[in-house]
Amino acid sequence: MEANLRDIEKKYDLSDLELFNQTISTQRLSFYANKIKQSESSHLSGSCIRLIKNNQIGFAAKYGEVNIDELINTALELYPFSTQTNISFPPQGEKQKATNGFTENHKNIVGLMKETGKEITDKLLTVDQNILTDISFEIVDIKENIKNSRGLDYSHKNEIYSVSIGIRHTSENDFIEIYTGEYDNKPVNYNNLIDEIIYLFKPTKNHSKIKNGVFPILFTSKAAKDLFNIIESALNGKEVNNSSSPWTNKSGEKVLDSKLSISQDPSFGCIKRSLDDEGSIIKKFNLVENGILKNFYFDISSAIKSKTESESTGNGFKESLTSQPQPALLNMVISSGSKTREEIIKSIDYGLLIDQTMGGLSANISGDISVNVDIGFLIEGGRITGRVKDTMVSGNIYNSLNNVLEISNNPQWHGTNIYCADILLDKFTVISR
Repeated sequence: MEANLRDIEKKYDLSDLELFNQTISTQRLSFYANKIKQSESSHLSGSCIRLIKNNQIGFAAKYGEVNIDELINTALELYPFSTQTNISFPPQGEKQKATNGFTENHKNIVGLMKETGKEITDKLLTVDQNILTDISFEIVDIKENIKNSRGLDYSHKNEIYSVSIGIRHTSENDFIEIYTGEYDNKPVNYNNLIDEIIYLFKPTKNHSKIKNGVFPILFTSKAAKDLFNIIESALNGKEVNNSSSPWTNKSGEKVLDSKLSISQDPSFGCIKRSLDDEGSIIKKFNLVENGILKNFYFDISSAIKSKTESESTGNGFKESLTSQPQPALLNMVISSGSKTREEIIKSIDYGLLIDQTMGGLSANISGDISVNVDIGFLIEGGRITGRVKDTMVSGNIYNSLNNVLEISNNPQWHGTNIYCADILLDKFTVISR
């Protein structure tokens, strides 16, 4: 679908016009209960447009073959129902080029997936013959192009590899389900994932009773990511504008422990790119530096409404082709420490290690949580003694992240956007029955 957007803009008497094209190709192979279950591929492409007329935004999207005039007519029918805005789309600036490309032969990769899946299953069966292993391999190719009537024309492409491994084990009095996974822009080192599964599975055979009280809790990086999801919300410029963020009026103040720094780096990770889904340059910047709040992140719309930010920080992203951009971080890089997980455990006299919670941490932006522990272990005398059951943790995420005792030196990607390590926190209450 080629079109001169400036001519179309004049034809429909528009202030601004934006065209976004997306193609996603996916190759997936899954194992269930130690056996190959399914191999499948999919290919999805489509386009969407945003237009501005009379200071109101019209939006329309469609998968498959697209006629731009049809999209514009749909958007024109809807724009009168949107709120007034004074945003404009960014012009073409300095030429930005994506750094990621496609280098692997996917046909060969799928063959390797089958071999790797059998290797993973066999290795886990050597730990316990009753383990049932589920594995999912996935390669996703994403190609996107954004252009607008102000001259912007930018394309980028990403290739994302992911592996997730889960095990299930049933005994007379217990059922255990442990999972882990990783994303990268190259084939994932699955040996690290196997080692993590085995590390977590072995102590589950012993059960320990934990006392009620306030103890240090070591969150593995997988569990810690849920804590930082709440922090991402607190840093969202839209939440700040609505005074929903607890950090709305705290720029320049201490909001987290001095051990914590949080940044965005568009040149890092498996979805690195130069521009966001609105065509704004994605900024590399610190959000929190040594516990001090430095910046919030904004898309075009939230920056216009902000009292502190005059332009987008390059954080307007679409959840899907059919949604309009909203403020979101491209990635969230959290500072790490110098000690290994084992060194941190040895320093704990009495505490809890948490890897999985039931249903995740369903905290809202207030940070208050009360959650049941799924995979957790008592730490006593500097060692893991056994798995805890019927245990709940409650407290406030912001308070605990102001009481950081240690951060490990093993940061990992969780999803495609959070990069964090294990973190030892104080000020959570443990309740066991």
